[in-house]
Amino acid sequence: MKIIFKKSKIFYGSSLEKFSKINNQAGAVLTFVGKVRPKNNNKNITSIEIEIYEKMATVQMEKIISKLNAKYDILDYLIIHRYGKVYPGETIVTVFVCSKHRKEAFRFIEETVDWLKVKITFWKKENYESHSEWVEQKKKDKEFATD
Repeated sequence: MKIIFKKSKIFYGSSLEKFSKINNQAGAVLTFVGKVRPKNNNKNITSIEIEIYEKMATVQMEKIISKLNAKYDILDYLIIHRYGKVYPGETIVTVFVCSKHRKEAFRFIEETVDWLKVKITFWKKENYESHSEWVEQKKKDKEFATD
């Protein structure tokens, strides 16, 4: 069970293979891969820059995972999130999870990704061809976080 914040690229294929081998007794091994989209609001994105206060983000993530572990019967997880400059098509986040049954793993991944969007201290700036904009949380994402 691990949370990693890193600046370098995420190679999820090798990470998944290793995670799956370690958890060879699990009935389900699921993966979510979040990538930088090439467009937002009909504007071409040249890159995004993600800033993080890693110590705070780790504490926040551990609290969320603790709540989710109490809710779902998860055997293991690995969350890798990038920061720094990331380009369209590159991976921003991967979530690997294993459980005895798939439903628990699916729900864990979905809620983990939702929480990453609203409760973890990231600052994200989208760079376009002619300017940059700081990204604000979407209203629908804020509505998810009720506690």
